[in-house]
Amino acid sequence: MNIEQLEYVIEVAKRGNITKAAESLHVSHSGVSQAISNLEAELGIPIFIRSRSGTKCTEQGEKVLQLSYEIMNKVTELRELGKRASEVQRSLSISGSPLFFSTFLPEALHTFRKKHPDIQIEIDANITDSIIEKVKNSEKDIGFILGSEETLKEITGFVHTQILYKINLMVTVSKHSPLAKMDVVTPKDMLKYPLVIRNERASRKTWNDIFANYGPGQILFYTNIDDVTKNVIANNLAIGFFTDLMKHDPLVTRGDICLIPYHDPIQMPTYYLICIQAKNKYTSILEKEFIKCTSDTLANYLAKNT
Repeated sequence: MNIEQLEYVIEVAKRGNITKAAESLHVSHSGVSQAISNLEAELGIPIFIRSRSGTKCTEQGEKVLQLSYEIMNKVTELRELGKRASEVQRSLSISGSPLFFSTFLPEALHTFRKKHPDIQIEIDANITDSIIEKVKNSEKDIGFILGSEETLKEITGFVHTQILYKINLMVTVSKHSPLAKMDVVTPKDMLKYPLVIRNERASRKTWNDIFANYGPGQILFYTNIDDVTKNVIANNLAIGFFTDLMKHDPLVTRGDICLIPYHDPIQMPTYYLICIQAKNKYTSILEKEFIKCTSDTLANYLAKNT
């Protein structure tokens, strides 16, 4: 067994075709095929099912593929340790939900840049589906999304996932709203007022479930712009959902907006802050450092008193 064979396994799985993998690796078709056959013989298990339609991992092959990624990640770490600082990855591309950028991520970026002032960081805010697609296609190194259990099930086949935090869903209302004095708000309470809804799949599903269980609601509009949502709520034009991460927002600390725990006795939604990375690329030391920095910053952010 050698590193080259593991690289071939990863590339064939990624391309779904030995010919395309050979072209990408700049080696012969027979060289790739023979290397994989030798590895299968050594391990005593079939790694791929070969057919006219392409090459697909067997159940045992999926385990070989996962271990190959883990081994190659370690190999990449060793190679990076041996490089001069100027030769190590000098840039990071990040995409995240607006929720991250309006709470703790800017602080994480600031902390990381102080330690790595020469690193070029490219960031953008986007909707969850676009973030997942960009990370999956290796257009972005790291993605930060808000997702549900359903989201995790959908994406674990093609991206690595790391749950950063299980959020608490909060009903967000103006200080002038009658709901501001309540200890807990239910769906029936919310449906008495105009609603502003985040324009993303998970949020839409939550509201569709509420409407199915409790009846229709009066939707003022859909948006992904948090500042618009907060201003509409602060002016008592509508109510909506945010998370407990909003507790340090100036509109909340000044008392213009109130956060109230949400409770649905029929179907309580569960959401997570999730870090995602592509499975078809290696995770650099720099990426691991940034994720660690983000996780530490989040922990400090949550621990802060308002």
